[in-house]
Amino acid sequence: MINIALGFDGNFAPYAATTIKSILLHNKNVTFYLMYDNLKKSDIKKISSMIESHNEHYHWIDMSGEFNDLFTGNWKSKTLYFPLKLPSICKDERVLFLDADTFVLGDLSKFYNQPLDGYYLAAVNDYGMISDLKTNNQLKLGENTVDIKHYFGNIRKWNNTDMQRYFNSGMLLMNLDEMRKNNVEKAVMDSLKSNIFAFPDQDCINYVCHDHVKIVEPKYNFMVIFKSTWSRVEEETLERLLPYKTEKERPLIIHYLLKPWRKPNAELPFSKEYNEVKAMTPYKYSLTKQEFFSFKWLQRLF
Repeated sequence: MINIALGFDGNFAPYAATTIKSILLHNKNVTFYLMYDNLKKSDIKKISSMIESHNEHYHWIDMSGEFNDLFTGNWKSKTLYFPLKLPSICKDERVLFLDADTFVLGDLSKFYNQPLDGYYLAAVNDYGMISDLKTNNQLKLGENTVDIKHYFGNIRKWNNTDMQRYFNSGMLLMNLDEMRKNNVEKAVMDSLKSNIFAFPDQDCINYVCHDHVKIVEPKYNFMVIFKSTWSRVEEETLERLLPYKTEKERPLIIHYLLKPWRKPNAELPFSKEYNEVKAMTPYKYSLTKQEFFSFKWLQRLF
């Protein structure tokens, strides 16, 4: 049995459905924990029917009203905080959390069942964020704006060695037993009350779990990043990423930080396959606001 959790609202329902469909195409004996806010009953019915057609199981968890008092940085939706509650939501030994802009290309069972003794979670190093430390990018921090180097180095007090363990929260293989034993959920929520984080959901779990994370290969969270960011990625890391970027090899999980639905003509890795799978969902003929305006913009070019 594989437990998989996603968190999303109505704006991301078509993409969450695509993530779920990509899992269903390659995996059996899956139970989904679907945390939601501002989701229509019709969306719940569509996604439920799709999962049932594969004879798999699901739980819907209404997260309305949760995290209303927390700072979200540049993100408007509270869904970014949903995985922080998984130790109390999912009573099983472990769960794989995936962002709703991820895409699964294979069998997750071996990755899911890897040893996690002594670790709170397994995750992939955020190579995009680390490359941004070479820039003068500005980050929103509460009502203020700070330099990215100042934020990580002076405010978070994370040196270069610490940053090599800084992980992306779009894929988290969570050892729930270990997290519950060490009250990680409470520690994370307490950290949000006593700190202002630039990337709230990601920084708070890095802050608490830093010494208890198993860093795994990028193929388990291959992040599709901006062209300018690619140019700054360290050479050793880039060598491991290029086979996935050029589609010569298939990662297990793709994380679309650059969205295939925002730029339909962009040559993003495996975007053709992504859109083929999206067409297998109940949202084949649905256009979100983002897709609609992209489509109207493209019409003006022809």
